[in-house]
Amino acid sequence: MIRFALAAFALTVPVGAAAHSFWLEPADHTPETGEELLIEFKVGDVGVAQADDWGLYWERIASLRLFGPDGVTDQQSAVRTTAGDEAGSAMMTVPGEGTYILAFESNPSFSDLEAERFNRYLDHVGLSAIAAYREARGLTGESGSELYSRRAKTVLQVGDTQTRNVTVPIGQTLEIVPFENPFSMGEGEQLPLTVLWRGKPLAGATLEASELNGSGEIKVYTTDEYGSVVIPAQSGSAMLYSVVWGEPAPNDARADYFTVFASLTVRPL
Repeated sequence: MIRFALAAFALTVPVGAAAHSFWLEPADHTPETGEELLIEFKVGDVGVAQADDWGLYWERIASLRLFGPDGVTDQQSAVRTTAGDEAGSAMMTVPGEGTYILAFESNPSFSDLEAERFNRYLDHVGLSAIAAYREARGLTGESGSELYSRRAKTVLQVGDTQTRNVTVPIGQTLEIVPFENPFSMGEGEQLPLTVLWRGKPLAGATLEASELNGSGEIKVYTTDEYGSVVIPAQSGSAMLYSVVWGEPAPNDARADYFTVFASLTVRPL
C-alpha cells in the first residue's frame, strides 16, 4: 500500500546547488486531437534560462513511447535526430482524448572521474547510496566510474477527459509517479509523488521541484519510507520534478556504478 506523509519538508536552494537535469519539454501540455506536437529534449540547470538542447543521436535512444488510456504506442519514428546546428526533437501526432505519458529512455553513457571530483559529484546530485558504499569500504580516495542513463516522462492532457492511467508506473528503472492526475489538481492542492527504483518505493532520495521558466527557485524534498513526497500543485506553471539514484554495479566490468537521472514534467490546468 502506498502511503503519504501529511506534509513534506522542503528546502529552497540556489540554482548553483541543483543537479544537472534532463527533461522532455512539449510545446503544449494540452494539445488538440490530431495536432502535430513538438517535443524538445533539454538538459541543464532547472528553473533558469540555462537549458541546452540535448544531442539527440540515434545511438543514444533506447525508447520513446506514448502511454495512453488505450495502450502503448512506439514513437521512435517521430524523432528528428540532431544534425549540424539543428537541435534534435520529436514531432508526434496527438491521439484521441485522455491523459497521456510520453516517456523516453536513453542508452547508458560512460563517465570516469578522479576521487575528489567524483566525491563532490555524489554529494552534489544526492547519490547517497554510492557515497555510503564508498565510505564503508574505504574507497573515497579512489576514482569512480559509472554508466549513467536518462529516464524522462512528460504528461499531456488531450481534451476534457482526464484518465488515471498516468498514475500507474510504466516500468522505468527510476521513475516519478503522480498519485493523482496532475491535471485534476487545483492551485494550492497537494500533489503526492512516489519515486520508484526498480519498481519499489525509494526512501531517502533527493527530489527537486521547480518551475521550468520561473525565477530559479528550486525546492528540494527527501522521499519518506514509502518513497513519497507531497508537493503543492502549481496551477498553470510548467513544472519539472527530477531525481537521481545509483548503486554499485558488481556484475558489469565496464564501470563501478550504475546511475539513472529521471524527470517528470507537467503543466497543470
